[in-house]
Order: sequence, then C-alpha cells, then structure tokens
Amino acid sequence: MLMIGCDGQSADRQALHSVALQRQQALRNKDINLYLTLLSHDYLDKGQDFTAKKKELESNFALFDQIDYRSDGFTIDIKGNSADISGTYGLKVVIRGKTLKLEGKETLRLKKEFGGWKIVAGL
Repeated sequence: MLMIGCDGQSADRQALHSVALQRQQALRNKDINLYLTLLSHDYLDKGQDFTAKKKELESNFALFDQIDYRSDGFTIDIKGNSADISGTYGLKVVIRGKTLKLEGKETLRLKKEFGGWKIVAGL
C-alpha cells in the first residue's frame, strides 16, 4: 500500500506550525508559562541563555499592559532535527497607556528534542 503525504516531514511541519500558533497565543494572552514551554533549555541567542531569556520575557510580560502580535504568514524550512520559521509580523504593545507598534521580519530557529520542537534562537 502506498501512503502519500504521511512522511515524517509532514508531521514535523504540522508540529512546527503548532509551535508558531502557540507562541502567538502566549504573546496575546501574556501567558509566560505557555511561552516558556516553547523554549529549549539549550536556548542561546545574542549572548542570552535560557535563564537570561526567561528573565527578560518575564520582565516584558509584566511591563506590558497589553500585547497584540500578528503573524503575516511564515515559511518553515526543515533540515533534519533543526528548522527555521521565518516570516513577517506586527507587534503592538501598550506600556503605561502608551502604544508602541513594531513591524518586521523574524526567523526563529528550532530543534527537535524529547517532547517536541523547541525554540533555540531568534527571539
């Protein structure tokens, strides 16, 4: 029997898409606990390890009165046990009643670990 579209990469792509959606949900709901489940303990980017990134995120989530994050679409590039999610985004945060808007491009680097795909860089 021939099975079409049921390869491992298809399942990985679906799992990576789920990580991107969960990240969006965590940002919009200021859900630090959900956000942290998406990060690898091996996180290392721009000189920040997991512990430093966790402190930064906790501080930002506490500081922002509101976070509105929108993905304008993204691509997923899988290479073995690592993957990149790249795309454009819009971010609006409210801090002490003042609104700050950002738009740009981002690339999240993920690796496949026990327990699923986790972000290792790019935040």
